Amino acid sequence: MTDIGAVSGVINTEYAGAGGIEQTAGIESNAVSQEESNASQSGNDFSTVLASALQEELTRVSIMASSGASGMPGGMMPMQMQGGGIEEMILAAASSGEVSDAQVALMMLMMMMQTSQNGDFSMLMQLMASMITQIQDDEGSLRRSAMSSGHDPFILDTIDWNVFNTTRNGVPMMGGVALPLEAWRPTTPVRTSHEGNRSPELYRSVINQFRVESAERYRPFRDGNTYCNIFVWDVTSAMGAQVPLYTDPETGAPLYYPDVRGAISMNARRMDEWLKTHGPDYGWRQVDAETAQQYANEGKPAVTTGGTLDHVQIVAPSKDGQFDPIRGVAIAQAGRIVTSYTHITSTYGTNALNNNISYFVHD
Repeated sequence: MTDIGAVSGVINTEYAGAGGIEQTAGIESNAVSQEESNASQSGNDFSTVLASALQEELTRVSIMASSGASGMPGGMMPMQMQGGGIEEMILAAASSGEVSDAQVALMMLMMMMQTSQNGDFSMLMQLMASMITQIQDDEGSLRRSAMSSGHDPFILDTIDWNVFNTTRNGVPMMGGVALPLEAWRPTTPVRTSHEGNRSPELYRSVINQFRVESAERYRPFRDGNTYCNIFVWDVTSAMGAQVPLYTDPETGAPLYYPDVRGAISMNARRMDEWLKTHGPDYGWRQVDAETAQQYANEGKPAVTTGGTLDHVQIVAPSKDGQFDPIRGVAIAQAGRIVTSYTHITSTYGTNALNNNISYFVHD
């Protein structure tokens, strides 16, 4: 029997610069889990059709590579792996019975897209989409498996759009806001704010639309991670003053999804460093706690960072319009605790009132 762990290890090659989560700020490269790898067979004979379609594409890509077409160096054969070609890996994995044909084909398709940047895979994606519509029971696990692989966000988006047809399946909507489960994707907020259009009421509305306490996007440890940095990215982006999730590794300039290849993905500690070193270039400045609360109470973006505590929060407008020196600033946050409103001492304890916490504001 083929060692599917070895096969999936080749399939799930990790690529730097993919999206972000609190601890690693990157899309993790996971081998196909046993639970998902045992997806039920569809009853359709995928092997014959897929092997034929993939073989045709492999032949085309190999011919193009050997002739130097599509900008690929002459003689380069990107589809040839150690120990055999992709077609052999497909057949070996499929015959092992440990993964479904459709699952193997999806992984291989993404691998081909990653390796041959200039290839046109539209016909293969249409074929996969057609097949997947016939196996609705498998679609959820197939999509989860595909979206958790270590491929470039652009490729994952292309697969999600063309194969899983997100116009059909939809992105989870809450209160009109598109909240993708994949943390590395930006949200599509309904309520936004910007310089010249600030108020505490609007600020609260911007925060509340993300429904941090109930949205699956921020649920603690749903895949072993927490999402304080994602929530801060979402809210500040909606406020027109993003604390970025993606930055240029050389300049620190914010990058905007999907143009994030080669970017640094920002976890909480990196956000703290970015705000201190690059924040002033993008309208952020460091202040004390009382000033941060004052800004929030005027409807202006404010955040806290925990430095070595690896945590970031949104400073929220306080309900009484005042700064409470005992309980500290009002905050909203994701993380181990998800809350749309509390005070900072409720999450940090008295540590929130010492020098471990930094405060930043934006006009």
